[in-house]
Amino acid sequence: MDRNTVIGFSLIFLILIGYYWYTAPTPEQQAAFQRQQDSLAKIEAAKSEPASANASATAEATQTAPVADSALVGTLGSMSAQLKGESQFVTLKSEKLQVDIRTKGGSIGRVVLNNQRRSDSSALELLSNLDAYNQWFFELYTANGALKSSDFFWKIVKQSPSSVTLRLGDAARYIDQTYALDEKGFTVKHGLALKGIDELVKSRTSGIKVFWRAQLHKQERDMKWETQNTTVVYKMLGEDADKLDVASPDAEELKNNLEWVGFKQQYFSAIMVADSGFSSDAKIAWKETKEPGKIKDLQAEVYLDYERQSFKEYGFNYYFGPNQYYTMQEASVGKANAGLERIIPLGWGIFGWVNRYVVIPVFHSLDGVIGSMGIIILLLTIIIKTALLPLVYKSYISTAKMRILKPELDVIKEKHGNDMQKMQQENMALYRKAGVSPMSGCVPVLLQMPILFAMFQFFPNAFELRQKTFLWAMDLSQYDGPSLGFNIPFYGDHVSFFTILMTISTLIYTHFNNQLSGVTGQMKYIGYFMPIIFLGVLNDYAAGLTWYYFVSNMITFGQQWAIRRTVDDAKLHAQIAENRKKPVTKSKFQQRMEEAMKVSQQRASAQKKK
Repeated sequence: MDRNTVIGFSLIFLILIGYYWYTAPTPEQQAAFQRQQDSLAKIEAAKSEPASANASATAEATQTAPVADSALVGTLGSMSAQLKGESQFVTLKSEKLQVDIRTKGGSIGRVVLNNQRRSDSSALELLSNLDAYNQWFFELYTANGALKSSDFFWKIVKQSPSSVTLRLGDAARYIDQTYALDEKGFTVKHGLALKGIDELVKSRTSGIKVFWRAQLHKQERDMKWETQNTTVVYKMLGEDADKLDVASPDAEELKNNLEWVGFKQQYFSAIMVADSGFSSDAKIAWKETKEPGKIKDLQAEVYLDYERQSFKEYGFNYYFGPNQYYTMQEASVGKANAGLERIIPLGWGIFGWVNRYVVIPVFHSLDGVIGSMGIIILLLTIIIKTALLPLVYKSYISTAKMRILKPELDVIKEKHGNDMQKMQQENMALYRKAGVSPMSGCVPVLLQMPILFAMFQFFPNAFELRQKTFLWAMDLSQYDGPSLGFNIPFYGDHVSFFTILMTISTLIYTHFNNQLSGVTGQMKYIGYFMPIIFLGVLNDYAAGLTWYYFVSNMITFGQQWAIRRTVDDAKLHAQIAENRKKPVTKSKFQQRMEEAMKVSQQRASAQKKK
């Protein structure tokens, strides 16, 4: 491994360490995580939540809403009769979803993804029926108080297996809510119709407040990654998707018009999209929760414009599904360019571009014809490494030429070891005569960085890897290997076998590359130090990522072997010798570099004289 290659990998290493430090959980999050882990033991033993949910639902059936102010009751008229009633759950089903609609409040309760399971093999419940874990209501402000949708028992006026219409009021004055599931997708359409309500509202420009809160349940084995990837996501009109900070509790007031808002987990999201958008001054926030098995407490307070029309309709679309790029991009949410897929963290700048337009299309194409995710990663790696082969070849040739020139560079270093400027000048002169560029070995490494970082972002967030087995890995989206039963500082409390294989292969690659480049001294040992660091850094990461790195190393071995078999060092010697005979031509860049060195040398001489 030559100097330029080491510099390139050192930069990669420093950036990865910075990223790992930036995304690491805070002490508060770690404490919350520990509390949650302790609570999970009780949950696993009792499996009590489904039973408690049913018990709570039964208890709720006998509840009545709080007694409203007599003046408000008088304002509501016939609607006030629905302040009392019996709560029911209307279950709607489609191919992908099962959704419970609560007649008390007329809101979405439990949401289950039919074809998905939690890490413990139980049904994947995205939202709960319990008010403590999932609340959705709207408020209209009358002259005598707020009309709050969750206070009323809504009547069922129309029902089918995949849709239902609920009503508050009578034929003369009513509020209707209609829910309809997309038969094959992950969306729920929600219509809100108001007739004759204009006489109740407080003022002509009184808006409708919509409040949504959810405490999301742990779905994956490793709660640390879920905690780091759970937050409130949103999109402003005309802007790209954004999110609240994931590291510590955060809140924000959105002054501009809001297009959609949602609650995102590592691999699943619940998103509410308004057909006509929301008005300004929305409030979003999340905080920690001490509830057993729950990750974070997230909430959104948004507003709809209402100008006292005698009849007014609003449309919402909810996405309850996986954070899968094409699934979210094609979701039927009423907007052609909703941009739901932009909440998937694929990296910024060129790294995200590589993932969206290169890695994901290739991965998706392979996924359509091959059943094993491990084999797909292998083929994806072969495709990527084949595309990068010209850069690898160029880097090898540069390394070989630098190795040929090394004896002469060592002589120059011994001659001008104390004068860096003169040593650099003679080195540059030698490079020009030999027709060798010292940057030609570093540039190929740097050009490969977008692919390296794209993979670093893609695999830990690839829904396609979730619960997919390969070799000994039971879930390629999680680390592979058993628990140790104790914690090793910087390494962790478990073993990831793919990470170990990756580390061993990297050390072997470094050893042979050092022999090839002839690197000595400290640079030689830096090459061995970095894989050991990555052993600890990547131990927690998805097995799919470390499997990719291991396969990448093995393919690199094969490429290096093939190149060494085809490149003749004697011909390189002859080429360098032939270049020495040619007149030296300086590029404009070289001329500027020499002029800068001369100016620097003159200034240094002037300083010595003073």
